[in-house]
Amino acid sequence: MIRIATRLGVMACRYLVQGYYENRYIPAPEIAGHYNMNVRALMPALHQLTRAGILRSRVGGTTPGFIFAKDPKEFSLHQLMVIMEGEPHFECCKEIIPDLKCGTKKCDGCGIYSLFHGVIDNAKNKFSAINIVEDASKLFDNA
Repeated sequence: MIRIATRLGVMACRYLVQGYYENRYIPAPEIAGHYNMNVRALMPALHQLTRAGILRSRVGGTTPGFIFAKDPKEFSLHQLMVIMEGEPHFECCKEIIPDLKCGTKKCDGCGIYSLFHGVIDNAKNKFSAINIVEDASKLFDNA
């Protein structure tokens, strides 16, 4: 399950692409207003992305806000997801299906474990292939 903070962080990054190429810091209330969300719900995601070095923030002055620390083309959706959620993994098939009666001693020999690891690897590969600018273009193409 993807946390709300992660969703908000990805949405904010989509919007911040435009600010990066306009060379302007975008305030959190502008991002929140664009998506009709609560700015206080958005702030933890913005701070986490800033601590990770994805974003830079500026407080006070005439133009407070957030901007990408470097070209957003260099960041994939997978990188954002890992920063916000951690690397996807599980140790045993029983984490996914708690009532499962699995007699396998080694999880890597388990069919369910292999199936879900394949799903995770497939999602990781797809998200790694999409950079933030490509993802954001969908937002602005529909505007």
